[in-house]
Formats: sequence, C-alpha cells, structure tokens
Amino acid sequence: MSVTQAEGPRFPRQQLPEKFCNLERLVDGMSRRKLDGIVVSTPYNVFYLSGFSGIAHKSDEPRPYAVVISRHAPDNPVLLLADYYVSSLMSQPTWITDVRSFRAVMLPLDIPPAKNDIDRFISAGSGANGWVQNVRNNFSNSISAACRGALADLGLSQGRVAFDDMRFGFQLGMDDVEVVDGYDPMMYARAVKTEHEITMLKRSTALNQAAIEQSIASWQRGMTWREFNHVYHCAAVNLGGFVRDPGAMIWGHPQGVDSTVMLQSGLEDFEVRQGLHVMFDCHGTLDLYCWDGGKTWVVDGELVGTARTNASATSEAAAVVMAAMRPGTRVSELQALGRSVYRKAGVSAADSVLIFFHGLGLSHMDLEQVTADGAPNADWCLEAGMVVPLHILYPGPETERVWVEEVVQVTADGGVPFFSWGFDPITST
Repeated sequence: MSVTQAEGPRFPRQQLPEKFCNLERLVDGMSRRKLDGIVVSTPYNVFYLSGFSGIAHKSDEPRPYAVVISRHAPDNPVLLLADYYVSSLMSQPTWITDVRSFRAVMLPLDIPPAKNDIDRFISAGSGANGWVQNVRNNFSNSISAACRGALADLGLSQGRVAFDDMRFGFQLGMDDVEVVDGYDPMMYARAVKTEHEITMLKRSTALNQAAIEQSIASWQRGMTWREFNHVYHCAAVNLGGFVRDPGAMIWGHPQGVDSTVMLQSGLEDFEVRQGLHVMFDCHGTLDLYCWDGGKTWVVDGELVGTARTNASATSEAAAVVMAAMRPGTRVSELQALGRSVYRKAGVSAADSVLIFFHGLGLSHMDLEQVTADGAPNADWCLEAGMVVPLHILYPGPETERVWVEEVVQVTADGGVPFFSWGFDPITST
C-alpha cells in the first residue's frame, strides 16, 4: 500500500545533531598532510562540518558558503553564509559559534549599501541565538572578503591551507598562503563515521528497503521498466527520501541471453516479465546521507535451473566476505575470498564475477583517492567505523544473473549489515 499525503512520510525530515562530523579525524588528516588549515566551500563538506544545508543552490553556482578551520584551533572554526541563508540556522543549529555573513545576489545594486542590510535576513525571533550579534558585526561585501578576514583571524594569512575548491583558494589572492588540494583530507575524515552518521545511514537504508518492497508489491503484469522505475521513485519520495535524474535504479537489464554488464540510461524500456531477474541497486538520499543497494528479485517466480546454483554461491560468498570485513583487511583480499567461494561451489566462470566496494556517506565514495604519502589508494584498507557497501554480481542471461549489495558497517568482529532481509533473492514464495 502506498503512503498517502494525509499519512505523511514514514521517514520525515528532522532536526539533526548540531555536530555529527569526525573532527578528530579531520585534524589527524591535516596533521598527516602538514596543513595549517582547511577551507571547504562545496555543499557536502560545508554540511558535514557545520550541519548547514542550503536550499536552492546548484553545484556549479558561485559558492554562497564556506567553513574555515585551523588545525591549531579546530574547536573555533568560522562559518561563512550568504546573507539570505542566515535565518536557516534557526531551524538547524550548528556547533560553530563564529558565524559571519556577506552580501549576495538579493541585495540591491541600484541604491547605496546600508550598514544594517543584514537585518533584512535576521528575524525578530532569533535574538536569543548567540551568533546573531556576531553576524551583525561581521558583515562583508563578498565571500572572498569574508574568507580573507576569517583566515586572518585564525592565524592563517600565511602557511599551507587546503581548499576543497582550489579555484576559490586562488581567487582569494593571498600571496603568503600555499593553496593545496583539500579533497583527500576531507575524504579521509569522512571515511570513518561517527555514531550520528551511522544512525543516519541506517535510516536511509531502511527507507530504501521499504521502497523496494513497496515497488515489488505494486508490480502488475504488463508493467514496463519505465513504469516500474516510476513506481520506485514515487515510493522513495512518499517515504520521505529524494532521488535524482535520470533515475534511482542503477543497473541496466539486457534482455534474453545478453549478459553484458551495463548501467541504465533512463531511456530503456521493456516489459518487466514474469521470471525476469531484476537487480535492485538503488540510490537516493535522506537528510543528505546516501542509501545504496538492494538485491535480486525474480519477478513473480522462483529460481530455476542454473540460477539456483548461482544464487546459492552468491549468498554464501556475501556471507563469507561480510564476516571478513574487519579493520586491516584490503579490498583485494576480500575479492579473492569471495571468488574462492564461487570456485568451491563449482559454478562456471567464477572469474567473471564482479566483487567490489566503496565508501558510503554523503557520497558513494567517502574515501581518499591519494594518501598523505602520495600513494594511490586503489587497494584500500578497511577501518573500524567505515560504512562500506559490498557488491557481488554474477553476470548472465536475464533469468540466471544474480546480484546482491549489502550496506556494511566495519567492526572488529566483522561486518554488520544494515538491510534486514539477508542475501537470498526475493521470490514469489
């Protein structure tokens, strides 16, 4: 049964903790890279460090916010917000007490600026908030001016400062600041989740599972792939989540005996027929934290013939690999372990199986690409507190392929699954 507007979403938006970032790990990452400070201005990193999530901003627009942190005083960062975003802090408070603002696109250019222009954006009910007077006292003409002021006040007018958008760093024109790339130190911090983040990721995974189950229950004979995708999108949104163009269901589903590994483009269409193996790999967000994954659904049918062996080996491989997802284990070791299960099971073409991993959080990576010593981080090592989706695809024709993706928390005792439904395909029984 779909969720009606009167009932409201099962996973409603809610006020988040004032602080959920792994600040201690960020400081460690800065130390490893000999950084004096870091400036983030991309949306996810600003949200991660401050809790602020601005409505309406698109990723390729000029930056209307930033967070500035000194490694030498990490508990006293500065949050910079465009004037029109200041009032958002009343709904979602931040742990950052030094909040500053600057003139942005809304204020008029045809009349002289006034000292109290910022008051247009500060409601009368915000007087009790400690950041309000600070915003009034620190109102700049541009984000560049505001950022230069914050860097100076934090003792970062010289030294080695990372920017997650290096273009913004160079635009500041600070000759004594060495501008370096801030992508990897931020991903290093984001790779290991705090307890608050674990809770948010569990919540988003639960939404995805509910949306998949509702979609399966809504299937009807004659339904097309595009119609079925739309059913999933509606279920996810009705439950309280968000999906993006061109769609939330990721895998392509080649027809007949075609076993090509492909993603869908959003333009494919075919009948979702009885017996077809649908591979649910669904993406979306709840409170900006990603959901991912799913597993195989045999449309209105059962596993038949070779598919039984493929599915049994896949379930066993997933269980063995998940149990081995402990700190210190490398991705290549997990891949070899999972492949060994297929070989022992006697399935054909064990080497064709795809077993892969990535981080999950505010993105589907949340991993540094280059380590502090400059080495590529391709065969990366699991750490306690990571959230790592486990993907296993046994490719094959439309009635033999098998897929499972579990969202896994890495612990000293092995992986802990976020889905509640196990690894076996969903069938009509």
